[in-house]
Amino acid sequence: MGGSFAESPREVHRPYTDLAKRCQRLTIKENFVVDAANEDWGAVGIALGYVRHCTISKNHVFFLSYSGICVGWGWTPLNTGMEHNCIEGNNVSNYARQLYDAGGIYTLSNQPGSVISGNTISAPYPAPYATNDRGFCIYLDARTDGFTIENNYTGDIAPGFAGRPLTNQRPIRRDEIGDNHPGPNIIFKQ
Repeated sequence: MGGSFAESPREVHRPYTDLAKRCQRLTIKENFVVDAANEDWGAVGIALGYVRHCTISKNHVFFLSYSGICVGWGWTPLNTGMEHNCIEGNNVSNYARQLYDAGGIYTLSNQPGSVISGNTISAPYPAPYATNDRGFCIYLDARTDGFTIENNYTGDIAPGFAGRPLTNQRPIRRDEIGDNHPGPNIIFKQ
């Protein structure tokens, strides 16, 4: 985890423009996050809250109870100071093994100039405790905005050791991306 998650006594759904400035220019690169979040099913593999100018790249994220990579906080379309965050070249599979309302890559709030590019993400696992059907390769949750999404792929999970490339890879289509009231400034390229 990195960045602020508007810890108490702050109300998390407000646009705190000061928080992202406190945590910027983080790079999370070339890690293996495997079989995590077994005790706390709502935990994720890699999570960044209010951040700016951060990069998550070339990570391998597998076997998670909830989402794989999450960036953003606040549930707001307003300016929060989050901007220019980059999620690129990651490999995410076998996530959402217990819970949905999840994504291989999951985002929240307005983050102008941000990018989701070149990731390979399996479909979500068929979660036994899911209370809804919101499980997606990429999930643009509550007021996500400001992202360019391009050249991301999905496929079947390869048998054997975690981290192997997905089989039957193909580009993720716009209609396969989960969106829960995203903003008007999402750019989707294929």
